[in-house]
Amino acid sequence: MVNKSFIVTLLFIANLLLSCNIQTEKSELRYFPVNDLNGVITQSEIQLDKNISSDDKGSIKIETSKPLVIRLYAVEDVKVDDTQIVYEANVKSEGLIGQAYLEMWCVFKDKGEFFSRGFDSVISGTNDWKTIRTVFNLNEGEMPDQIKLNVVVNGVGTLWIDDVHLSKI
Repeated sequence: MVNKSFIVTLLFIANLLLSCNIQTEKSELRYFPVNDLNGVITQSEIQLDKNISSDDKGSIKIETSKPLVIRLYAVEDVKVDDTQIVYEANVKSEGLIGQAYLEMWCVFKDKGEFFSRGFDSVISGTNDWKTIRTVFNLNEGEMPDQIKLNVVVNGVGTLWIDDVHLSKI
């Protein structure tokens, strides 16, 4: 038989969660379909692959024999604060010795640059398409002047990147 205090506690927790009005829906800030290389900052070490893609429209292919950072996109004029910014991309790997992850830099004119790295959302080895992400927490009044979206390959092998999203929660 279930204890009355247990039920009361569960109801209290459920009511607390509902009353917090926590926003969990994502709102898209920018979308980069990666159908071409327009807007991609780093043009060396990459190529457009029209044959391998999560949406059959193209992806960025990185074949590397050394660790590297690829600067994908820089986003300006994003007017958000007091939220979480989520940077996501579909990735696929082949023979990746080491790991790859997403890196996001938020640039604040008077405060400097701060980063978030998706160490908890990586890809390595040989994998089919999966979504990886990194999250940056913004406090009230913290509004970045620019957001830089990178991919870090901490190893050697092949990586494909497709469908890059920048969202807020």
